[in-house]
Amino acid sequence: MPKNITLDILLSDEVCRLLDSFAATMNIQVVFCSRSGDVLKRGRSFGNSNYCTLMQNSYFGIDRCIALDRQMQKECTKSGKALLYRCHAGLYELIAPVKIFGEVAGFVMFGQFRPDKEMPEFARNDQQAVTAFSELPCFDSEGVKSLENLINMLINYIIDKELVSYSGSMRMQKLHYFIDEHFSDNITLRQAARFLHMSESSLSHFLKDNYQTSFKQLLIEKRISFAEKLWKDDPGISVSEAASAAGYDDPHYFSRLYRKVRGETAKTFLAALRNK
Repeated sequence: MPKNITLDILLSDEVCRLLDSFAATMNIQVVFCSRSGDVLKRGRSFGNSNYCTLMQNSYFGIDRCIALDRQMQKECTKSGKALLYRCHAGLYELIAPVKIFGEVAGFVMFGQFRPDKEMPEFARNDQQAVTAFSELPCFDSEGVKSLENLINMLINYIIDKELVSYSGSMRMQKLHYFIDEHFSDNITLRQAARFLHMSESSLSHFLKDNYQTSFKQLLIEKRISFAEKLWKDDPGISVSEAASAAGYDDPHYFSRLYRKVRGETAKTFLAALRNK
């Protein structure tokens, strides 16, 4: 993905209801984050548990927790798989990647549950911490495995139903990127749709409804603009050479297309450049 493309994630109402329901049913924190780690949605608007707040205030700062989350997000992006880990306070956290267009676009993080009934040794003499720890949900190894399976099913459902997506502008940026990279090849609507993880009809409707254009029109405009740039850089390039470089094997077809789109012939455009 080109670096100049910014990620803009949209959560559907159904995703928000799913996260709320999951958080309420399992009594655990569920957080949807962008790829950069910004919190987009908390299930049931949960904040930190009393235990985590106490740990951060009395034993280590929140910066340490944020640093660990960032580290795990990087590892999750690299592996592309869900990761289960133990935080500094002795609690389990699970982070799962959410992929759009085949790339990690964000994360769902599940946390603040106990792997066992024993307090971390460093806080066992703190009665307030012991009480807060005991209030957290506890999952044994079998329970954690079941929770992982549920989480994977939840993520798959979200992706399969396309309940999380990039904004239209992001999708358009990705399409322009695909065309810029491959316009000189014999690319098709099907290939573009596959690149965007969309159906051909969905992509066609998206372009028509939001931009009053089509994939074919975008491709033609890119090829003609490329030919014009070649001529501006070197007016000595012939129409046939420019047509070939732009992806057209038939220079006569290119010339007819150019006249239809620009309202003048390619030779007229080229002559104007040569006469400057």
